This record gives sequence, structure tokens and C-alpha cells, in this order.
Amino acid sequence: MRVSLAPAWPGVWLLAGAHLLAFADRFVAALVAPAIKADLHLSDFAIGLAQGTAFVAAFAVATLMAGPLVDRVHRPRLIAAGILVWSLASLACGLATDLAELVLARMGLGLGQAVLTPAALALIAARQPRDRIGQGVSLYTAGAVLGRGTALVLGGGLLALLPAAVTVAGFPTPVASWRVLFGLSVLPNLVLVTLLLRLDDPGRGGPQVRVRTRIGPWLARHAGRYAAMTVAGGAVTLVVQTTNAWAVTLLVRRFGLPLSSAGMLFGVVVALAAPLGQFTGGRLLDRARRGVLPGGRLLLGVLAGTLPLAAIVGLTDRLALATAALAALVFGLGIGSVATLAGLQIMTPRSLRGRVTAPFMACITLAGFGLGPPLVGLLADRVFGEAGLGHALLATSALAYAAGLVALAAGAPYLKGTTNRQARAGR
Repeated sequence: MRVSLAPAWPGVWLLAGAHLLAFADRFVAALVAPAIKADLHLSDFAIGLAQGTAFVAAFAVATLMAGPLVDRVHRPRLIAAGILVWSLASLACGLATDLAELVLARMGLGLGQAVLTPAALALIAARQPRDRIGQGVSLYTAGAVLGRGTALVLGGGLLALLPAAVTVAGFPTPVASWRVLFGLSVLPNLVLVTLLLRLDDPGRGGPQVRVRTRIGPWLARHAGRYAAMTVAGGAVTLVVQTTNAWAVTLLVRRFGLPLSSAGMLFGVVVALAAPLGQFTGGRLLDRARRGVLPGGRLLLGVLAGTLPLAAIVGLTDRLALATAALAALVFGLGIGSVATLAGLQIMTPRSLRGRVTAPFMACITLAGFGLGPPLVGLLADRVFGEAGLGHALLATSALAYAAGLVALAAGAPYLKGTTNRQARAGR
């Protein structure tokens, strides 16, 4: 069978582009963090507060609020509005003069980006054929990986080309290059907004379509399988984010690599292994027999199969082995990410996808970004010591793996079989 990345609905490419720009804008602050710290006279803790906590808190709360909108309004226009909000927030980051302004700007970024994934996943599930939903979701998730790479590579290149201060029309004095970078990041967003406003969303934007499925009774009837998917998906997300947050530092501390070399090595691993895993996950999900918990068996295989890889990454003293295990780990987690997001869309009725996806994304984002990386740091500081970062990373990941495997074991009945009624539920 010929394998093609071309989605059945071309709009998937536009949504993947939006995901790319969202992550690029999200990670620009990480790229220029040293310059922000120096110019605004901030501490490492303050930088971490603005970059992580402020963004995640606003993102999680706004995601919960976005769910009902996704199920009721024209979704491409909703995404376009979100892009405009986070573009203004990016400009505000570049104009910030103190910690309070930077925190508010990062919160605005989280607010604008909160609508993207619930709306995009619902659109993909509605417009792609049922047997190609996984493929569409894999292309969308690959945009996040490319977005991080774009922020680091293209942003770093621009910083290298720009002088320390740039003369900008309308400003009385030269502007620091890091501030200019935030302004330049907005330009492709405006092009994307124009394209999204031309994208149709059948059944939206006209007379209100009556929603026949009530979310409360639906979730009450299917609480078990949603709980299993949330915990297992949250486990995958937590391992992904803790690995992203600490892998470079681990390579520096354990193997003595220069920071630049460690960053390039991990960047190449992620750029190659993550999209490959995501595309593989999409293909496997689309070709698999659909159970009551779509993607559940894939998640079980991912959690069981990548646990030994996480152990190798955390414990080995051989750089070649650590790199190979890290690549395999990132590949496997890419499969798990797509199985989670696409499976959730398949098992949820069309009219409820926004309201179900939104709290789901809030939960796994808080677990992945808000719990995993800080717990690794706490264990390294208080239990294992600086040299024991790998043990701290493994301990945190092991807790996530245990929770995910227990959840899937408790939901074992959902991994078996299907009925016609259940098979139709996702449409």
C-alpha cells in the first residue's frame, strides 16, 4: 500500500501551520531569555515564572472556557481570533519593561493559544474521513515539533544577523534585537489569519445547529474510558515534557558535552524521531481495529515499550547508547501522543468534541508542563543531587508510567471489542 502524507482535507496543512507558529511564538522567549534577563534585571526564578507558570496557568483556564465556543461557533474564525490575541501578546512581550508586564504578556499568549488545539482537532475529526483521522492529527502534531525547531534555528539566525540594537521607525532610540524578534514573529501570523478567514466550516456561522447530545449524561455513561484515556495520555505528555525540559541538561552533566553540542544533538533527535513517531502513530491508528477506547492498545504498547528506554536514558553512562535510547523514546512517545489526541476525537460525538477536548487538554497540559519538569528539579535538588539528574528524571517518568499503566489495566474492558453504536459515537 502506498503511503502518502497528503491529507484528504487540505485544510489540515493550514492547521498544522497554525500549530507551528503557535509553538514558534511560544519558544521565542526561551531563545532570548538571557537577553530579557539582562535588560529587565530579572532572576532565573522570575524568568521561569514568566515563561512557564504564567503561560500555563492562563492556557489551562482559557482552554476550559474555549470548549463551548468550539462546539458552537465557526472554528476557523475562532482560531483566527486566537492568533490575533496571541500576536498582540507577542508584541507585548517585546515591549515589556518589567516582570509584571512580561507576565501579563505571557498570560495573553496562553489565552490566545488556548483555542487552537480544541478547535483544530474537532475540525480535523469532522473533515477527514474516519479512517484517516489519525493521519490528519499526526500532521497537526508534527507542526509543534517544527515550531520549536523554527524558533531555535530561524530565531537564532536572525539574532546572529541583527545588531545588538536596531533602528526602528517610530522609536526615538534604537531597539534591542530581542524586542525586534518578537515583532518579526507576528508577521507570518497575519498571513495565516487571512487564509483561515477563507476556510469554510460547514454547519457553522449560520443558523444555530441544535445540539442533540448532552455532555453531562454522555460523560457519566462513559466516565471509565475517558478517565483511562486522560490518565494514560497525561502520562505520555508528562514524560514528553520532562524529557524536553531536562534532556539537554542531562547530556551536559552526565557526558560533559558543551551546551551548544548537547542542544544540537537533542534538537536533531527530536526533529527526526518525533515526527516519524507521530506519522507512524497516525497510520497505525487508522489501520487498527477500533475498540471502545480507540488508541488504547497503542497507548498500552507505548507505555510498556518506552519504560525500559526511559530507564536507559536516565541510567546509562554511554553517550551512544543514551542517544539511541533517547531517539527511540521520542519516537515511541510520538506514537502515544497521536493515539491520545486522535483516539479522543474518534470516541467523542461531533457535537461534544470541543467541550470534551478542552478540559482534556487543560489536564494533560498542567500535568506535562506544570508537574513533570518541576518535580524532576525538586528530586534533583533534594534527593539525588546534581549528579543524579538522570535518576530524578527516571523517578518522575516511572510515576507517570505507573499511573498510565494502572489506568489502562483498570480500563481493560474498553480495550476489547466494539459495537456498531460505539463505532458510530465518534461521528
